[in-house]
Amino acid sequence: MSDDTFGPAVPAEDGVWGTVDGVPVTEEVIERLVANAEAGFPGVRPRPVGRPLTVGIRSAKTVTVRLDDARAAAIKDRADQEHVTASEVMRRALDRYLAS
Repeated sequence: MSDDTFGPAVPAEDGVWGTVDGVPVTEEVIERLVANAEAGFPGVRPRPVGRPLTVGIRSAKTVTVRLDDARAAAIKDRADQEHVTASEVMRRALDRYLAS
């Protein structure tokens, strides 16, 4: 059996541990992030975890719909283009259909 333990992490010679979205992660950045976390992330309002129970101001019910691959791909493409969820694309389409 092999020993899978690691020694202490060592930054590169330039002091950069790596990058996040192209921004170098230095000791100063790490210290700021740790201080922010230890302070409880002041000024940040965390988003709830999980799916919302409402759509707008109304409570929502989950409805399962089976779609062929072409329709599912078209919905995903539209959602990506409009920066919304697939559910929002389907709600909008259904609202337009029912209003006609």
